[in-house]
Amino acid sequence: MMTILLKEGYQTYLNKLLLPIREQVEKLNWLVTGLECWGEYSPSIETWQAKGDSKPYYSVVSGEKFYEAFVGWNMQVIWGVFCGIVGDIPAIPAEEVPYADCNRRIWCEPEAFQLTVSAIEIIAFDSTFTLLNFRDEKLGFQFLESFPKGRIIRTPDDMLTSYQ
Repeated sequence: MMTILLKEGYQTYLNKLLLPIREQVEKLNWLVTGLECWGEYSPSIETWQAKGDSKPYYSVVSGEKFYEAFVGWNMQVIWGVFCGIVGDIPAIPAEEVPYADCNRRIWCEPEAFQLTVSAIEIIAFDSTFTLLNFRDEKLGFQFLESFPKGRIIRTPDDMLTSYQ
């Protein structure tokens, strides 16, 4: 496993982040939760965004649809959790729906996956940073070749010192 922190604001634009891992992204099914975006976005994104009420909400999309919805659009993800899963995505109970806003676990257990079945997780946090969890460490290193300023996170202290 590998967790990578990207602190540059532009790195919350998924159109840039997905390019180096396109092949893997397209092979997975994606659970999209807590999505809030700004800018020019594809029509499918609007249906994935959180509703006005406070109930947990998520969408399930194929890897191809997920990739196409972000690449080619100048859209910043303000908030969102994206869980890439091999095979079918099971129904998620409301209390287990992944989230970023006010999620203490991101700071206390940054290397932990919010969904145990995830192969990749991408967490956009308040348009200020992006946290990526890779089940396959080789894929994490492949990603870092495109984003060499990314910081590998192994402990909560790594997370806190990276964010100062």
